Formats: sequence, structure tokens, C-alpha cells
Amino acid sequence: MKGVRKFFEKIKSVKNIELYAALVLAVIVLVAVFAGNAREKTENSVADDSYIDAMEHKICSVVEKIEGCGKVSVAVSYASDEEKVYAYETETTTSGGVTKQTQSLVSVKGEPLVSTTLPPKILGVVVVAEGADDPIVRFRIVKVVVTLLDVPEKDVQVLTYKS
Repeated sequence: MKGVRKFFEKIKSVKNIELYAALVLAVIVLVAVFAGNAREKTENSVADDSYIDAMEHKICSVVEKIEGCGKVSVAVSYASDEEKVYAYETETTTSGGVTKQTQSLVSVKGEPLVSTTLPPKILGVVVVAEGADDPIVRFRIVKVVVTLLDVPEKDVQVLTYKS
């Protein structure tokens, strides 16, 4: 009991103890906020990575079936996280010949309702394939990627696999 009493006496003797306590509290709050944001960012990143991985696999499986193609590797780079589109409710009221429309966000259990989730924005695609030295095979590979990912041709690079 004496040890606890001594500890509190030492704390009371420290100048500006309120300032130190506020500083410690602020650090705790900042750590809690950033830890929550980091967890949410990691969850989004995992979802984005799984989407990108699926698209890379899909491109590989299709390109490998092109006549003249052999072994294939694909890398897709993307710029942004998936985008969520929220549901809105539109209410129309008419008063005195004037029609007024108001929109409000639809929420379920206090959380906004997501109507759709858009995939991440793709910046570019690199395909490395055996047989890509043939211009016809290269052309077909570019067309496959452009069709599957809806990216401009200029954002698709096709290279020949090293022997």
C-alpha cells in the first residue's frame, strides 16, 4: 500500500501532469483510429487483389488456348480500390403546382446500402507469352485482353517469353 501511495505522490509532484495525460490520451486515440483505417484498407486491398488475380488467371487460360501460344504469364496493374455505389431513395412531392424531388441515402441497421460494387480501375496489362513474336498471335492476345478487361489497346503490352 505504501508503494501505491508513493507512486501517486510522485505523480502529483510532476508539473503539467494534465498536459502529459492529454498527450497520452491523444496518442491512444490516434493509434485506435489509424489501426481501424489500416484494417479496412487491408480488407479492401484483399478484395481488389482477389479480383485482379481472377482476371489474370482468366486471361492466362484464354490466351494459352490461342493457336501459336504456349506458356503465358499476365500482370495487371490497377490504380484505385473498388468503388461502392450506394442506394438512394427518391421522393417526389407536389405542393401548389411545384414538384420537388428529394433523394436520401438508404440505410440498413445504420449502414448505407450498397447497390453495386465497381471493380478497381485497371491501368495496364502485361502479357508474356511463348509465340508472341508472331505478329498475328500478338494481335490476338491484345484483342483478348482488350475484350476481357475493357482497357484501351495502348495499355496492353505483349512480350515474348524468353527461351
